[in-house]
Amino acid sequence: MTNTWPLSRGTVPEREAFALASTVLFVLFAGDAVPNTLTWVGAGILWAAVAVWGTTVLVRARPPLARTPRALWFFLAWCLVSVVWSHWRPATVASITVQVICAAIAFTIASTLTWRRIMDAISLAMRWVLMLSLVFEAVVAVVVRHPIAPIWTHYGDAHIPDAFYFSRAELFTGGRIQGLPGNANLLAMVALLAAIAVAVQFAEGRIGRNRTIGWLVVAVVVLALTRSSTVLAAALVVVVALAVALWIRRVPTERRTPRYLVVLVGVVVVGAVGFLARGAVSELLGKGADATGRGEIWQRVLGLVDQHPVFGWGWIGYWWPDIPTLADLAHRKGVTYLQAHDAYLDVWMQTGIIGLLLFAIYVVTTLSRSWASATRIGYDRTLTPRPFDPVTLLPLLVVVALLVQSVAESRLLYQGNWVLFALIAIKSRIVLVGDEPRSTGDGPRTPPARREFRRAATR
Repeated sequence: MTNTWPLSRGTVPEREAFALASTVLFVLFAGDAVPNTLTWVGAGILWAAVAVWGTTVLVRARPPLARTPRALWFFLAWCLVSVVWSHWRPATVASITVQVICAAIAFTIASTLTWRRIMDAISLAMRWVLMLSLVFEAVVAVVVRHPIAPIWTHYGDAHIPDAFYFSRAELFTGGRIQGLPGNANLLAMVALLAAIAVAVQFAEGRIGRNRTIGWLVVAVVVLALTRSSTVLAAALVVVVALAVALWIRRVPTERRTPRYLVVLVGVVVVGAVGFLARGAVSELLGKGADATGRGEIWQRVLGLVDQHPVFGWGWIGYWWPDIPTLADLAHRKGVTYLQAHDAYLDVWMQTGIIGLLLFAIYVVTTLSRSWASATRIGYDRTLTPRPFDPVTLLPLLVVVALLVQSVAESRLLYQGNWVLFALIAIKSRIVLVGDEPRSTGDGPRTPPARREFRRAATR
């Protein structure tokens, strides 16, 4: 029996819900592999098919909105309202439509799977992206032996920037591999998420030791081959968050105040030192004093913010290349970047200070619930403390990784990062990890028999 749902609900086979979650996460985190191999028309058809599938599951499941994060819906509502004053109204309408569909799919997954099955879906999707990325890079490096461009392009003999290639055939040359996502930084984040999910699965007894070691080695190898300083910083913060959460859990709730004060002082000190020495830190990470051109991009985006600070220019998510105001904003080494390289700055520019405040509430409340899941000591009906479940750490570690990346990338606002963050936000509002009873599919092996979600009274 599971309390993922309130008493009134529909019926959905768990295996279908799990297949949907795994497919959605794989397709979104595979990134540019979809349009680069299927063309944009083919990619649109695939994305639409997945969206239709998710919608049919949502309709059959009929989950109520009562226990979902209002901050998310308020932010989406404000993005929709921005159509009124948007400087790129057709793009705003199209972008918010996609944004809402993605949030609805996240709501569907959160409402039809338990935390452990969500963890399994994250692990499965990320591992497939890693495995196929290495196979893809190996084929390009060994068989093709030269960089390849997306299938929908034809550059001829023209010299093009390295960033335009799907793969640069650098698996054995010491360069940074890009894998299916077509971007080294995005592939590195997939490796980090895979490492988190696999490690927690192992701690839960849901995956064997040899498989765990194998996949962690693969994740580390991919991190080394991508050499993403942003994801390296995210990994370090994830490790620190894990250590702090475990340290806090070791004492009862009423005796945690001194430890929280130590953590607060540590955060303030590290934050102050990091801000004052930001140039040196950026140099140390190999980004240069300007964070690989991000400083210049941030300055130009702030220029747009100054023109419409309260309401913004209108929601757009990922910048459309045919909008001159945005397409001419960020250029570097022949490449036009279509994001602010900072999710919060992007939100401020697009939706104004009001939208930024709503988004900040959404982020902070999600982080707060994730922290509560990781550190809260649960009790059973006899008021006996429940044993520690490693899966309670999953939301915090994933959220921390995504939030650290959001400082240097705007990916939190769209595609896989948006869906994964919304999934955790919604699921943690429905039920905290420690409060969710185990269900049939939560064992080390999922029974092959069909398990359906029904009224608790029928179980």
